[in-house]
Amino acid sequence: MNKSPHVISVLLDEKSSISSLYKKAKSFHKIDQKLKEHLNITPTSQFQLSAINDDVATIVVDSSSWATRLRYNIPKILTILNKKLGYPSIKTIRIKIKKNIALLNNTEL
Repeated sequence: MNKSPHVISVLLDEKSSISSLYKKAKSFHKIDQKLKEHLNITPTSQFQLSAINDDVATIVVDSSSWATRLRYNIPKILTILNKKLGYPSIKTIRIKIKKNIALLNNTEL
């Protein structure tokens, strides 16, 4: 089996799956930062927008206390996403607790 090395420009080509994943992750990061701005929460807070699928936005948090804090703010989060960030189709916010969110943020535990 011939395993030739891939040139990075081929991997990041507009049509590659890696390129589309990178663009999606970058887009979520921008939306996440803007959401935190509108909520007056520091960008390093322990939650992260992880997905937008159809009418559901999923936010991952590192603790139950953050989950509770965000659940109380769901109406405000929906308003921000719908009216200020241009996602009028989002009707539901799903909050999931994940203990290792620091790994997602590239920070140390």
